[in-house]
Formats: sequence, C-alpha cells, structure tokens
Amino acid sequence: MPKITDISYQNKNKKRCNLFLDGEFLCGLSLESVIKFRLKVGQEIEKDALTELIKDNERIEALSKAADYVSKSLKTKRQVKDYLLRKGYSEELAWEIVDKLKEYDYINDKEYSKRYIESVSKTQGKRLVEYKLMSKGVKKDDIEHAYTETDINSKENAKIVVEKYLRNKEKTKENIAKAYRYLIGRGFSYDEASFALSKVDDDD
Repeated sequence: MPKITDISYQNKNKKRCNLFLDGEFLCGLSLESVIKFRLKVGQEIEKDALTELIKDNERIEALSKAADYVSKSLKTKRQVKDYLLRKGYSEELAWEIVDKLKEYDYINDKEYSKRYIESVSKTQGKRLVEYKLMSKGVKKDDIEHAYTETDINSKENAKIVVEKYLRNKEKTKENIAKAYRYLIGRGFSYDEASFALSKVDDDD
C-alpha cells in the first residue's frame, strides 16, 4: 500500500495542504479532508480509501466554489450547474452540489425570478421576461409563482415605455406603428401595447 510521506500547508492558502505518497506529490487537499480522514505522515492508505478521499475532497472544493459564486449575487440552479461544469467538475457532482445549496436555501429559483421580475418589469413585458428566465433554466411554474408575489402593472409600464420611445417624435401613423412593434419586441402583450398607445392618443 502507498504510504503518506508528507502533508504540508500550501504557501498561498493555509486551509489547504499538499499530500505526498511515497515521496511524490499526489494532490492538494482541503484541511477539512485531512482532518476528516485523520491523515498522518507514515500512514499507509488503501486504494479504496484513497479514492474516497479524493472524491470527498473534490466535493468539498466544488461546494466551496459554488457557495462563493452564489454569495456575490443570486443565481439559478442551471447557472450554478453550468459554472461548476466550466470549472471542470462532472455533471453528476455539479447537480449534487446544486441540490445541497438548494437544501441550504442558497439557491431559490422562485426568489431569483421574483427579484429579476421586479428589476426589469418597468422596461420589459412578461413574454420577454419569461423567455430570459427560462433561458437561465428557471421553470415556467416558478416564474408564474414569482409573478403572483409581485405587484406589477404591465399596462402602465407599457405606457411609460412608449412615452419614452415617442418623446421628441411626431405622432405620425408611421411612428405609432413603430412604437407598437417596439412594445411587442419588448415583450408586452398586444392588449398592453394597444392600451399604452391609446393613452398616448388620449394625452394628445
């Protein structure tokens, strides 16, 4: 069996150690893994135990990186999974970490959707918001749930958007038609666009 010949702290990170087996560097380990497996210099280690050690260390590293990633701003489940894949972790481990962070409530797609909706709804209609959230991996049911917890007046928002669009423009039929298409492109419904433009006509 291979023997542990050295365990040394890394210079740049005292929470990590370098593990040497039979005089050769094997891998970097978290201090947590060293303590958990009670590793000591001179200790012989079986192949199965070594495999489990490496997997456990990888799991701890992935969880730490993912936790740091979501601490900077809210992320969806898919965003965290894709981040871990880019870091070189397997899809199986990535989803395991996502489930763990969800269990700790570090990831919540409903809350993410709610905050996203509140931040963009004044300039974007529901169709566009739904498309963007679903492209981030959020399920439609979670988006619908988020909308029930927000106080959004889409018609009034469409009116504000079109007023800004038409500012300093003549209210010609051509410009009104362009404004209508602009609202549709921003994700507002046909009814919302019609309402907004009717209010512009009323004001004039």
